[in-house]
Amino acid sequence: MRAEEAEKLYKEIKGRPTKYDEQIHCQMILQVMSDSEKGTLSAFCIEAKISERTFYQWLYAHKLFEECYSLGKMFSRENWEKDGRAIRDEILPPGAVSHRFEHWRMMGWSRFGIGKVSKIRLGLEPNATPNDHYHQLIKQASNGDFTASEIKQLMEAINVGLNAHQVFKLQEEIDQIKNNVEIMRVNSNIGHRISAM
Repeated sequence: MRAEEAEKLYKEIKGRPTKYDEQIHCQMILQVMSDSEKGTLSAFCIEAKISERTFYQWLYAHKLFEECYSLGKMFSRENWEKDGRAIRDEILPPGAVSHRFEHWRMMGWSRFGIGKVSKIRLGLEPNATPNDHYHQLIKQASNGDFTASEIKQLMEAINVGLNAHQVFKLQEEIDQIKNNVEIMRVNSNIGHRISAM
């Protein structure tokens, strides 16, 4: 991106609210995801001029947008598999490396987590509680964003955080009960001459 383009984008984004428009964004996600040259969440975010965090906020808040994204992911994967079928039928001399195949396989790794460890994209609210994070991960997993091993590792990490969160909450309640008992003890008039009358 050239400096002029960056400045133009900055001015366009600055001060405007990031507003979801069902008609515009549902159609846009379907178009971007079904485009074999794009077909990714990041390509949609660039076109919509939003952050990935905003994308996930929209995804959780708007059912139709979530449905369009799920359908769009199927289009994207189908395009990838179609490319793979075309590569499968290529005939190369013995010992030749198919760079097209390597590129296709790399796209599968990065987009769908197929065949190699890839980065995990989490759609979590950073200030939410571990309990909320657990529910957000389950929702993201139900959209097919994780492999089985990824969801297992994420759930183990969230369970550790959830247990720690519950211990802190329990300690707060215990401290409040101790405080209330102390206040009751100080304020009790048992054995006081005037209260006995």
